[in-house]
Amino acid sequence: MSMTEFGVGLPRYGRRPPVRLLPPLGGRGRRWRALRNLFLVRCVLALPEDPVEAFAALLEPVRKVWRLLVRLWAGPGMRGGWQSDAGRLLLAVHGAYWSRDALRTDEPSCYVGVAGGTVTVRATWLPEAEAVARAHAGVRVTPWPRALRRRVDIAFPDGSWLTVRAAGAGAAGRLRARLVAGVAVAGAGARAVREGGDRSRI
Repeated sequence: MSMTEFGVGLPRYGRRPPVRLLPPLGGRGRRWRALRNLFLVRCVLALPEDPVEAFAALLEPVRKVWRLLVRLWAGPGMRGGWQSDAGRLLLAVHGAYWSRDALRTDEPSCYVGVAGGTVTVRATWLPEAEAVARAHAGVRVTPWPRALRRRVDIAFPDGSWLTVRAAGAGAAGRLRARLVAGVAVAGAGARAVREGGDRSRI
């Protein structure tokens, strides 16, 4: 089955990996840039030239509380540890942003590709050859009232799952259909292998 990619975003309320799990930053200058994760540092640096950005930085604690409240309603955006299938895919996206910007972005954009029983993710500026792939288990049924038109929960064989936000309701429907079809194809192939093995033993 050919690869089909969808432009998606990771939800703003989703879990962000700790810095210790992200790629190490090379060079002293880049380590200093990592201090911009502190809202007070961002405020002081932006104040002389961009008061609006400085004010936005001061609101970071408020946004964190808001994200927590939204997460209580919408869910964590991921289930499973950072070493699970879902966790490794999220680390790949967040790690790309961290390596480029030395910042943990709130809502990173990426491409999700589906080919049969395999799903891939990559940051939007990375080539397809650098996409990270994992086997998937179709679509997780999102419980009401957390089910949204643009939300797609991708399930994995180890029991983990992650949430992505499609560009629109139509794109979300096509992504779900592609995931379900991929599981059906993979299941049919596995059955064929088992049946062929059984015949070989007769």
